[in-house]
Amino acid sequence: MIRIPGHIPIAIYPSFWIMAALIAILFGEGDFFKMFIWVAVIFISVLFHEYGHALTALLFGRHPRIELVAMGGLTYHDGEKLPFWKQFLITLNGPVFGFLIVVAVFFLKDIPALSTGYAGHLMMQILVVNGIWTVVNLLPVLPLDGGQLVRITMEKFFSYKGLRYTFLFSAILSLALCLMLFLTQNFLAGAVFFLFAFENFDNFRKSRFVRDSDRSDEFKKKFLEGELNLRQGNKEKALESFENLRATAKEGMIYDTATQYAAFLHYDQGHAQEAYRMLLPLKDRLDPDSLVLLHRIAFEQGDFSMVMELAGSVFQYVPEAEVALRSAYAAAHLKQAEASVGWLQTARQSGVENLKEIIAEKAFDEVRSSPAFQEFAATFD
Repeated sequence: MIRIPGHIPIAIYPSFWIMAALIAILFGEGDFFKMFIWVAVIFISVLFHEYGHALTALLFGRHPRIELVAMGGLTYHDGEKLPFWKQFLITLNGPVFGFLIVVAVFFLKDIPALSTGYAGHLMMQILVVNGIWTVVNLLPVLPLDGGQLVRITMEKFFSYKGLRYTFLFSAILSLALCLMLFLTQNFLAGAVFFLFAFENFDNFRKSRFVRDSDRSDEFKKKFLEGELNLRQGNKEKALESFENLRATAKEGMIYDTATQYAAFLHYDQGHAQEAYRMLLPLKDRLDPDSLVLLHRIAFEQGDFSMVMELAGSVFQYVPEAEVALRSAYAAAHLKQAEASVGWLQTARQSGVENLKEIIAEKAFDEVRSSPAFQEFAATFD
């Protein structure tokens, strides 16, 4: 990776050069110098575009940095949340800088020394690439700048719901553009917009839990403090940070994540019932690790109905014998003979070797007389 220090630090990842080289090979017509020109055009165009974002952020007192990656460029700017109009200008000025290149090259290309040979080819490629990219990048589709402008505007008027509306609109428009491009045999561009459609729909689905609290810099800071304490091994301070965040945020994704961290810490301290109380209301939106923990505590607390409700999802995430056995025991307690046998068979497939001793335990007495269980037990004779 190449790093260029300065007021606006730049990091150029190898993936950027690889992608630029692939485009150059595709459009360079087998001419080495034309391929080199393509790489230069991509580098200049992407960097100038990102400078549009970064310089505007710098003007507003932020601390921007630029990263050039496989799919283009990214500009980050640290600091407190900016007013609507400043966010809008920072985003808009990327395409504006691209348009300025188009205007400049439009006049420069008429200079005789720049109108022929490889210089002329360079001018023409800069003109075409930036002209097309500026227009495409202003399409109101996330993650393009046009989509970001829509997001900023929608969040201004509809708060956190504006983000959901933007994801849904972007997904629908991306899918429409994808179909149009496929019908006109522009398969590569169509595939890109298909990915945009899929990503936006997935984000729309996930964003149903987003609330205003998730946009709060204060809450984000508290969350990062909790994570830092956890990484440093200060579990008591970490738990205190996450509990304070839960008490103030009350809802949203940041609340859900803080709750899951806190539940793990409570369970680690031997407070399984408290961890269970915290996780149970979130059971439909837990991450895989927390879902596995909820399944384990449900079994320990004797909530066998919950064990069975979670069993399939948990085993999908963690296909281990322990999960299968817990589910088999829970099904037996609930007198669900076929389910119990099914999980016992899964445990066998997961490598459990002492099933003959396990099924002799008292826990399986409730289902022992069922035909399904007797047929399974007979396989050990």
